[in-house]
Parts: sequence; structure tokens; C-alpha cells
Amino acid sequence: MTIAGVGVALGVAALVIVLSVMNGYSEMIWGRLLGINAHLTVEKAYSEKIEDHRGAVNALRTHDEVRGVSPFIRSEGFVFSRGGNSKTPRSGVLVRGVSEEGLVQTTDILDHLRQGEISLGPTENAKEFGILIGRVLAEKLKAELGSEVYLGLIPKETTLGPMIRWRKYRVTGIFDTGYYEFDAKLLFVSLDAARRDVGWGDRVTGIHLRLGDPFQVERVSQEIRGILRQDHPSLFTSSWMDRYGNFHILIMLQKWTFFLVLSLIVVVAGFNVISILTMNVTERRREIGILKAMGLRPERIGRIFTLEGLAVGIVGVVVGNLLGFTLCWIQWRFQVIRIPGEVYFVDSLPVEMQAFDFLMISAATLGLCYLFTLFPARDAAALDPVEAIRYE
Repeated sequence: MTIAGVGVALGVAALVIVLSVMNGYSEMIWGRLLGINAHLTVEKAYSEKIEDHRGAVNALRTHDEVRGVSPFIRSEGFVFSRGGNSKTPRSGVLVRGVSEEGLVQTTDILDHLRQGEISLGPTENAKEFGILIGRVLAEKLKAELGSEVYLGLIPKETTLGPMIRWRKYRVTGIFDTGYYEFDAKLLFVSLDAARRDVGWGDRVTGIHLRLGDPFQVERVSQEIRGILRQDHPSLFTSSWMDRYGNFHILIMLQKWTFFLVLSLIVVVAGFNVISILTMNVTERRREIGILKAMGLRPERIGRIFTLEGLAVGIVGVVVGNLLGFTLCWIQWRFQVIRIPGEVYFVDSLPVEMQAFDFLMISAATLGLCYLFTLFPARDAAALDPVEAIRYE
């Protein structure tokens, strides 16, 4: 029975470790993805500008699930540093114009800030605003804290072709989210600076919302649409699920696919349980026959072998959970398994243990062990006592 117990323990440990790693990757991805993006965005159709956003902002703040509200301007442009010659480092960028308070309320940018501070307002020179850029973009531009960079936004409306007006900014902060697309393409400027550069006056692209629970975004979105329908019928909502929903489904499918595939280890261990119990029934035919001849009921005979198989399952589950927990804790605490950070944007294998996974794995394993004990238990209960002791 020891071999069967070891097989069950190894299967349980493998499931615990793999699901914990998948949870770690999932938490890392959503923590970074949702940490820099809004949970819910309020906009007009066809990216039209919002004329009077203050009334909508005040209405949105009344919802209980809303933790932060921030009007923003979204644009595209180019950024370069140290003059305008052909060898100057430059890059196309996505620009978000936000207020400092709104940026902090609707993102986790403070958790990703590696250098400097969030200071987007005018510097000592009133015509020069601060800018917040990603680590990869800073390396590409060879920019450091205090460096001067030049940003030009592509006009949204022009009849004479693109006419970019370059504005000088000073780097006041560098963030590192771990996502290449964000760190290489995204930058933040103040809402006033963005308005100046695009010439929109008091208008904005939309309003970013931060929720208490991002996974309740669909329900909250419906409720917010009801709020806006009264005084702002031209506004609609779009959630992070609309943009990254397929990605979320893919991660969940991968997690449960790994669970199903690795469950085969437990299934193989279950066949070992069947084999060992079947051999026990064969070896103890005489004892079973004597017990049945003395009046022991068949169902009680079967129960003995069922409990024996369940004991193997329980020992395997306990040992497997302890082994999986220990290995996951060691990785979480000491980061034994290291991976190339420049490739995967994380220095060590992420681990996130969840009690639900332990309970689900334990219940599924015990259920399989119980099912596998029914076959030899049924054979033992159906054994004819006369045939069992005839040649003994």
C-alpha cells in the first residue's frame, strides 16, 4: 500500500504546485495589467470629445463601488531627447494626460514607480511640465531623472496634414510595470499640458474609473449606464473585460487544462490502489470465507477494503498537500527557481497558494480513491465462502 500512497502523494503535490504557479502568474499579470489601466472607462462614441465632464464626474462619484474617478486625454505622438538630429533617440508613444491626483486614484502607479516622483505640474520654468515615462522608454531615449525630452502630439483634427508642435518636458519619474508595451510606449503628462498640446480647451477624451473589485466590472458597468442615462445619454462605458476578456479566459483555460492533465497522475495512483486491493482480496480469500461463514454480512466485508483504500488516499492527500505547500513556500520565501528577467519580466517563478485549490484537489483525490476501491470491495463482498475455504 505504500507504493499507492506515494503515487497519490506525488499526484497531489504536482497539482498543488502547478495550480499555485498558475495562480502566481495570473495574479502577477492582472496586478500589473489592471494596476496601470482603468477598470472602467466612460467615453463618447467614435472617440468624440466630452464637452462638460464635471457633471458626469460628480455623478460617477456617487456609486458605492467607485474608488477613484479621473478625466483623461488620450493621444499618440513622438518623443525624442537631446535635439532633433537624425541620430537622436526617438520613439512613438501613447500619451495619457491626467491629473496627479486622478492618476494615483485610478492606478497603482506608486507601486511601480522606480525613480523620482509623480510630479506632472509646471517645474520652476512655468512653460515646462513634468513627464512620467517607462523604464524601457527611458533606456531607449537615454533619459534619466531631470533629463529634458521633447514630445509632439499628432493632431486629431487637421485639414492641412499632420503638423506636430514639439513641447519640452522634464522627466520627473520613471516607472517599471514589467509589461514591455507599457514600459516602452506609455507615458503620462498632466491634464493641463495635454490640453495645451492638443488645443482642446476644457474638453477630455473620457473618464477613468477605479472599482473596489475589478471582477464585478460588468455589473457595475450596467449600473453606471443607468446613472449616466439620465443626464448624459451620449456617454457609454467600456470595461477592462471588453479589452482583455479573451486573455482572462485563456489563462483560466490553461489553469484547468493543467489540472485535468496532471489529474492523470492521481488516476494512475488510483489504479495502483485497485491492483493492491485486488491482490489483498486474493491473498485473504480464506479469511474472508471464514468471516462470511461465521455470519459477517457481505457489505461489511466490502466496507473493510473500502476503508483500507480510503486510508491510502487520506495519507496520500495529507502528505501531498504538505509536500506541495512546503515546496511552494520555499519558492515564495527564498525564490529558489530563478528565470531571466529580461525575457519574462519577472526574476523568479511566481507562486500564489489558495485554500480553495487545496480543498478542491483533496476532495477530487479522495473521490477518485473511493471510486477505485469499489471494484475490489465488491469482489470481496461477492466471494462465496464455500469456494473460498474449499481447498484450505
